[in-house]
Amino acid sequence: MKKWLFILVPLLFTLTGCDTDSELGFSARNLQHSWVLTKVDGKDITITEPRTLPGMAVDADMKVSGFGGCNRFFGQIELADNNRIRLTGMGSTKMACIQDDQATIEAIMTQSLQEWNSAALENNILTLTSEQHILTFTPEEVANEDSQ
Repeated sequence: MKKWLFILVPLLFTLTGCDTDSELGFSARNLQHSWVLTKVDGKDITITEPRTLPGMAVDADMKVSGFGGCNRFFGQIELADNNRIRLTGMGSTKMACIQDDQATIEAIMTQSLQEWNSAALENNILTLTSEQHILTFTPEEVANEDSQ
């Protein structure tokens, strides 16, 4: 009996692991990419002129820097249980946007990022769902492959 106990106890610790982020459904490390906004509320983002695509980069300290379509922004990611995510301490530049569609996308993106979102990460697609909007991101390297 003691022999089985010596085998089962280490096996249980191995199977359960020590990663505290595993209960979130994805780890903070999975968010550390440069993300490109590809859809808002299920509609593809289209940029008519050669401009920088809206998106954000998340570093190892969960600091965010990004571009909304007209202005640059920065902040800190806050993670909570049950796949909840938001951007806190957001600051941004205050450039005037000429294109209405880009200004609208930027307003939706920056406002949604500051609210609590349900986050899902599946097949290189990060989906953030707030009460009002759904933002869909892909890693920059994947988005660049798709556009070629």
